[in-house]
Amino acid sequence: MVEAGINSVVGNTPRWIMPRGRTAVLKDLARQRSLILYREAVEAVRRGEKDLARRYVELGLSILRRADAKKPMEYRRGICPNCKLPLIPGLTARVRIRRNRKEVIITKTCLICGYVVRIPCRRKRK
Repeated sequence: MVEAGINSVVGNTPRWIMPRGRTAVLKDLARQRSLILYREAVEAVRRGEKDLARRYVELGLSILRRADAKKPMEYRRGICPNCKLPLIPGLTARVRIRRNRKEVIITKTCLICGYVVRIPCRRKRK
């Protein structure tokens, strides 16, 4: 019997891409389901159903907490931490860019509750 190496292929997916173990599969599944709920929350906000959108976000966060999974970037940057609504530029958020010498600061202001999120970013060298 030949031992499978780290780059062996299972089906069409290389083994190094596939998650290992049951907990990794559960975390990946939780991340996928929370992203589906995030997309539904964005659509609900666009339809004007803010309470439903808030519920979708809370469900997604509870799924991530139960699976002990890391929050995707959409949840870390795209949700108001105060009112739990998706931050959609022009609809639920105002986005401003401030420039300093060494960095750029992206400021997102929630238009529902007024919470301000500041994200520092490094400037690219020329």
